[in-house]
Amino acid sequence: MNRFSLAHKTLRLLAAQVNLNGTFRHLCSFKNTNLPLIFVLEVERVSSATLFTITTGAEKHSLTVYDPDKDTHLVLADFIESIANGRMDTAEPATPRVGAESIERGQLLDADQQEQLHRLARQGGVLLLDVGLQEPVCLAVHRTRSRTGITAILATGDSCPRTQCFTAYGDDQHSVKRLLQSLDHLVASAAPAALAA
Repeated sequence: MNRFSLAHKTLRLLAAQVNLNGTFRHLCSFKNTNLPLIFVLEVERVSSATLFTITTGAEKHSLTVYDPDKDTHLVLADFIESIANGRMDTAEPATPRVGAESIERGQLLDADQQEQLHRLARQGGVLLLDVGLQEPVCLAVHRTRSRTGITAILATGDSCPRTQCFTAYGDDQHSVKRLLQSLDHLVASAAPAALAA
């Protein structure tokens, strides 16, 4: 059985979003599979409480946190994981969450995504990455034959698409570095102001 757990980048987004009013769309994957979980988070803040509404498919769940503190995003993450894992009706307690302090701030990709990016640079192919934007980022990499290197196309967005294309010559490490730089620039240009907070 695959247990759903939120990625560290989603936790960082939640940490920013619990301090805002608004609606945020998330696309996450189940651990060890590519099955997506799409949910919409609505945040309504008042002076002494914050109301979170999670909508996924036809289901709608609400959580009110009184006197929010710096760990409110962890409470919200446990709530979302409980919904995804089907524990809401059984009232089974969530497993304790390990703090994300070990992840350096500002890191765009988690360890699994970094490994996928390294594999993509070595072998070529196509990869969809969820980096917290409205739509995932699509990366297409072609290994060059005449010289060691890659040609890459990165794209995100349907209504207002943003793309980047480049060719980088060098070893796999240099190729991954260029992919990460290009991904950072693409995300910075496409990220809404609310997600950048």
